[in-house]
Amino acid sequence: MKNKVKIGFSVSDYWPIGPPELRKRAVQALLANHTLIVGQSRSGKTHAARRLLEEVLAWTDTRVVILDPNADFKWLSKVSDSALSDDSTGFADRWAKLGRSIAIAADEPDATAWGIDWTNLTLHDMAAFLRLTPSETFAEYQHLKRHLNYFRAKEQKKKGSTIEDFRKSKYLEMAAGEELERYSLLLERLEKLEVWARKGRKDLDSLFKRKYKATVVDLSKDNEQVRTITAARVLEILWRRGEEERKEFLRDTTKPWGGTLVVIDEGHLFAPPIPEDPQKRLVCERIQRFADQGKKLNLYLMIITQQPGKLHRDVLSEFNNRIIMRVNERASLALLEQTYVGGMQGRYDGALTFDAGDALVEGACLIDEIPTSPTPRAVHFKMGRTKEGGGSPKLHWAEPKRVL
Repeated sequence: MKNKVKIGFSVSDYWPIGPPELRKRAVQALLANHTLIVGQSRSGKTHAARRLLEEVLAWTDTRVVILDPNADFKWLSKVSDSALSDDSTGFADRWAKLGRSIAIAADEPDATAWGIDWTNLTLHDMAAFLRLTPSETFAEYQHLKRHLNYFRAKEQKKKGSTIEDFRKSKYLEMAAGEELERYSLLLERLEKLEVWARKGRKDLDSLFKRKYKATVVDLSKDNEQVRTITAARVLEILWRRGEEERKEFLRDTTKPWGGTLVVIDEGHLFAPPIPEDPQKRLVCERIQRFADQGKKLNLYLMIITQQPGKLHRDVLSEFNNRIIMRVNERASLALLEQTYVGGMQGRYDGALTFDAGDALVEGACLIDEIPTSPTPRAVHFKMGRTKEGGGSPKLHWAEPKRVL
């Protein structure tokens, strides 16, 4: 008699359910599709995402990249105190080994890497980061184009060139005009952002050449441009890597090709309905590209948001899996109804009264039920066992000092 195949994936009560093979298919459907997690503040959505990622990393070969604007996942490699004190399952020992393959990209001395190598960027990226476009700022854009051509032909070294080297180029001494002054000022301001690679330190391009099990990109720095530029660069690196891996796979289809799950917390910050400037348009376009075409490169999105109405419509429409936690107002639920179920009013109303951790799950991941359920399933997510990051304020200040 053959031993039954066991699956350790256990993220919530009532999902996934059924025999092991059916549960495996449900987990695969969760990961091989795009997933949306919606919930108000303190609905438990970050805890649910953390529990999901713990299981994804522990029980599958999926690679995970997290864009983390609130530093909620910054300590993903560490086990929480509560999990350490009550570890009947041996999770802490297993995670201690797995945690060594989790990289942290942050602007801190002990982080694995940080910063963007200016010379790796295309003209398109440089222009967006400088907030230049051929139509709106033609003269300044032309200076960038000529400057880049001159620098690459005359001054760029084989290794080690930085944005500082670029700004100090002799091109700026040779050219002239009012537009040059504006262009030079934009370049100077961009150089001052704490987003660029420093000599002697691993940059983001170098980081993603190594196959870490998970990479957390800390975007909690209090600068919107730093968050936007870094997110745009990470998404481009992952896309180029996906293209290279696809080419390798097509040359030899027996070669393993693992998928990458890209988690974007506070997704509405990076893919708003109407991006305001070239920087935001660039990162929004890249998220749209992931949503629309990412599957062919084995790239999958998991976006977490409080405000689905503030998410770009082309991105919102692509989620095959939806996890809906407590939502305090009906406008967001109505939008979800219109987007996914043809306006079936009241489908998600249960979310209005949920406790923290409660959720409705629907979509491709409900394949653990035969036939696949046409209605969402109510579940309760288990608590994450890794250490919580520093993104959410503690409420001890609101506790009464004494009972009156």
